[in-house]
Amino acid sequence: MENKEIRFRKISLQLLLDTLTHIWDSGADYVDIIGIQNEDQDVINIVVKDDYMSEEEDIQDDDEDDLPTLSDEDINNLI
Repeated sequence: MENKEIRFRKISLQLLLDTLTHIWDSGADYVDIIGIQNEDQDVINIVVKDDYMSEEEDIQDDDEDDLPTLSDEDINNLI
């Protein structure tokens, strides 16, 4: 099998980290990342399947207020 590099350019670290933290805090153990390469800035979509979720939900109530408010579009069209 040949390794093919997929490089996504100019992805916002703050939005990526905030989104992944939100997904993790919601109980996900895994994600699928889908990328679309554009001329100016690439786009990544993050998909969480039901079977990627933990059986135990470890959502911390104290930290919920600190999480960013992210719409489904924000999560699915992470730029």
